[in-house]
Amino acid sequence: MSGYIHGFGADEEQRLWDQAAVLADAVFADLPLPERGRLLELGCGVGAQLAQIHHRRPRLDLLGVELSPSHAAAARRRVGSTAGVLRADATRLPLAADSVDAAVTIWVLEHVPDPAAVLAEAVRVVRPGGVLVCTEVDNTTFAFHPELPSVTRWWDRFCRVQADGGGDPYVGRRLGGLVTDAGAELRHRHDVAVVTSAEEPHRRHVLIEYVTDLLRSGARSMIAAGAAEQHELDELESDLARAARDPGVEWEYHAVQVVADVTR
Repeated sequence: MSGYIHGFGADEEQRLWDQAAVLADAVFADLPLPERGRLLELGCGVGAQLAQIHHRRPRLDLLGVELSPSHAAAARRRVGSTAGVLRADATRLPLAADSVDAAVTIWVLEHVPDPAAVLAEAVRVVRPGGVLVCTEVDNTTFAFHPELPSVTRWWDRFCRVQADGGGDPYVGRRLGGLVTDAGAELRHRHDVAVVTSAEEPHRRHVLIEYVTDLLRSGARSMIAAGAAEQHELDELESDLARAARDPGVEWEYHAVQVVADVTR
């Protein structure tokens, strides 16, 4: 996680909780999570997704694994008794084989240098008959209409800095293959669409605010890497503020979600 572009600390903790709430309906719509049993989230961050899962499946025994010490501490503080949190490497889980009923990854494989190893561990610990659900990014789909050049430039550099740090901002495009290579049987792969609309002004406002926070979260890493300068961040924020006021500007993003069965 040393190359985590968003950084760590209280601001990032809150951004992740806000992001989970904003995107929850899209991420968890009709998701085939079990009603009971033990569910593992690999790379649980600050616990925001665990809280969303608990809200939807309160009878599940939830466990999160997180490598970052500050994120793991925040997760324990935030989720309390609703989930357990282990600080561990997701490529070397301190769990027995066949010890969980389901495993999920949500916005985590983009940040790890070896997503195949993470998924192989997920398949190892899920019991036969269990399920693996992965929701991951494809940053090629990020777009404003009409285009905002300052945002396009910033996003391209954002993705480059993330890749240079060992991540993969396009991992969603190969998610199905990664899951099947790990030994799971693909059930379905589908699009997770997050799209603004002038017909839903409140939702549009919330999403553009979310996007602004997302783009701003990479600023420190980007500037430190020499990929951006402060005046470019100022221009970005100014253009996004104008876009928020203009109902003729729309934004869309499409993530990838894969559901697979562990059948060994």
